[in-house]
Amino acid sequence: MTTKVRSPLPAVAAVLATALLAAGCTSARSDTGSEPRPVAGGSPTVSPAPTAGPSRPPAPTFPAYAAQAKPAKVAVYAAPNGRLSRTIANPLPSGAPLTFLLAHRSGDWLQVYLPTRPNGSSGWVRAADVTLAGLAYRLDVQTGAHQLRLYRLGQLVRSYPIAVGKADTPTPGGTFYLKELIRPTNGGGIYGPFAFGLSGFSDALASFGGGEAVIGLHGTNDESSIGRDVSHGCIRLHNADITALSKLLPLGTPVRILA
Repeated sequence: MTTKVRSPLPAVAAVLATALLAAGCTSARSDTGSEPRPVAGGSPTVSPAPTAGPSRPPAPTFPAYAAQAKPAKVAVYAAPNGRLSRTIANPLPSGAPLTFLLAHRSGDWLQVYLPTRPNGSSGWVRAADVTLAGLAYRLDVQTGAHQLRLYRLGQLVRSYPIAVGKADTPTPGGTFYLKELIRPTNGGGIYGPFAFGLSGFSDALASFGGGEAVIGLHGTNDESSIGRDVSHGCIRLHNADITALSKLLPLGTPVRILA
């Protein structure tokens, strides 16, 4: 069984501040394969802080942390040293590396948000099974205002106009994260040049397009739809905006969907 994290955003910086260092974000790479392929967008690795000394600067802190899986399968537990609740394959079916968003740390155990139903699910994984990376950015989706707001280290950087779900297939609220980045082979198609898959799913649809009803953050071939309630739950952006974000945001980046 999975549990739900009540906090709207992980509060782990103080716990990890003395243990972690982070590198800068990586950029997305294009893919020219015949099928949609994941784009490299994993979080940068984090090295342990060097031994403290009088001349060494303090380790940096981040508002959130990604946890990228190491083994081919990651065991998820109901509690530290508790019963096994599930295993999740690495990489994901899309080929993207299995990535979690950190919620809490307890010794050698990490509580992480899971890319599974129900929305908001979490579980515990062994710290040895993942690599932690600091996340400077977060996204807030304001569904009523039709805005996507980009924050860096808690400071608003920019707002983007968006389209969201219509009344019978609304965009679900909650805390999610970017779990995969895909570049469709047809950049002029319905998903535009890039599509992030979120860790959340539609509350109204069990499946969509022959697969799971994953909530996406993507471009569009109908940019006149931006600013309206028109989608099956996904968040649409202008193609130039999703292209810019695809080069900036690593996997694991928190996404809060608000009213």
